[in-house]
Amino acid sequence: MMRHLLSPKVAKAVAASAVGCALLVVPARAHAQDPSGASNALGQGFGDKGQLAISGELNSAFTKVNHAGWSFNVQPAGDYFVIPSVSVGGLLAYEMASGDFKHEIVGVRAGFNFNVNEHIGAWGKAGVAYDHQSSGTGTTAASFSSTYLTIDLPIMIHIVPHVFAGIGPFYFLKVAGDGNSAYGYHTLVGGWF
Repeated sequence: MMRHLLSPKVAKAVAASAVGCALLVVPARAHAQDPSGASNALGQGFGDKGQLAISGELNSAFTKVNHAGWSFNVQPAGDYFVIPSVSVGGLLAYEMASGDFKHEIVGVRAGFNFNVNEHIGAWGKAGVAYDHQSSGTGTTAASFSSTYLTIDLPIMIHIVPHVFAGIGPFYFLKVAGDGNSAYGYHTLVGGWF
């Protein structure tokens, strides 16, 4: 009887698949139940039904450049978990700068949180945002506005219970108005209760 051997690459792939499947069916370590009903496991409880998460996104800053003007911006956001891991929320942004420049953003969104372990997770969000910018006064006044579909996926780091930071990619797809689509990375910090 002749025996057929698998190539080394195929053998490694089969072995990795078998180990991966075995890890999926092996039960997790047992933990005593918290009598208070609070969840302290994955994400230190982040994403449970009824939680409110408050964060500052993209950037919040005051900048002054010598002999070149100044700018101030802030972007708070709030999200409420309506069922475990599913959030709905919104954001407001305001920026003002020298030269009568003003920039406002209002947005709504829905999200899904996935906790990998008690310190790391991902919180994907998709929504719609309205962006308005204006500058100058009188005959030099100019303004434009845009509507965007927004998608972002920050990787969350739960520093201590009720405090988080995140960094991840975003994409703003222009659906109407004068602006352009945009993409990149952004950061957020916040807390939940």
